[in-house]
Amino acid sequence: MAQSTGMPATFVARTDARRRPGAPSRRAALALAVLLGLMIVAPAAARASGNDAVAAADADDQEQPTAAQVERSASRLRAEARLRGNDGDVGDDGPMGMGSMLSGRSGLFGTALMAAAFYFFFMRGRAGSATPGWGSYYLFWIVAPALLAAVSSHPGFLIIIVVGLVARRWLPDPFLFLKHQGRVRSLQADIDANASNVTARRDLAKIWLEKHRPRRALPLLDQAIARDPDSIELLYLSGVAHLLAGNHEKAVAALVTVVHREPNFLYGEAYLRAADALMALGRWDDADDALERYVKINSSSLEGRYKRVRVCKARNDASGMQRAREDLKDAWRTLPGYQRRRQLGWYLRSLV
Repeated sequence: MAQSTGMPATFVARTDARRRPGAPSRRAALALAVLLGLMIVAPAAARASGNDAVAAADADDQEQPTAAQVERSASRLRAEARLRGNDGDVGDDGPMGMGSMLSGRSGLFGTALMAAAFYFFFMRGRAGSATPGWGSYYLFWIVAPALLAAVSSHPGFLIIIVVGLVARRWLPDPFLFLKHQGRVRSLQADIDANASNVTARRDLAKIWLEKHRPRRALPLLDQAIARDPDSIELLYLSGVAHLLAGNHEKAVAALVTVVHREPNFLYGEAYLRAADALMALGRWDDADDALERYVKINSSSLEGRYKRVRVCKARNDASGMQRAREDLKDAWRTLPGYQRRRQLGWYLRSLV
């Protein structure tokens, strides 16, 4: 009986001994799994609750905006108005004034187009011509005030444009003034030192013509021609100076002398300048003849063809004007790329 009763006790003890080491490990694994589950589920739940809280707060803010939100919205609107060039309040109809027309995305694009138009119509000089475009004069007196008015939203700057257009015969070109200031002094010193220096007089006259001061160039050219009457260049420059000064009859006389002596001088440029003087005098037939001769010599010029269109229009010659326009378009199609870029202004004028 003692053995029979002891055997089960020993078996139970052994069985308990085998179970004790495994039981804590299963409990630890279960606890670890629960902990990992909480670590995964808890942040997701927190984020969901946080999103709900934010959505509820946004809904409350939309329903009842606070004073701080209203102030931020007003500050943002004022900042946008300043960026558009309008310092005033923004009404129901949007920003008003010069700043809204010239600033902002669409306004700056319009200002850029205006600057490009001035560049192609006024600033691009003619290669080989003694009368280049007004150049930086228009850039300083026209485009710069427009840009200042656009950026600063002060239309008062536009008054400078009116002054620059009305007084362009008297106002200096700042760029050319700085560019030629030292050269003018040097050439004048050479003329004072040597009364027979034709080259210095010619170079100084060219500078005055470039600066659109023909009346200052004429005495120098007359003195140079008196010392070198056979110079084709001096006669041509004299004709150009008379043309710019408004002495159209004298300009025609000088330029006709040039074409009689050397028709191909500067690729027929004397014919073109003579045509300008003849157009100013209203001698349309003679101007058309001069332009026709010029186009034959300088076949790539759009300026001569454009002026033929003007002459035909002044003569009420509709068929001739149509032929001149077709000739201009045909010449434009055959021009190489660099010539198109150089003469784009004349092509755009022909379209208008």
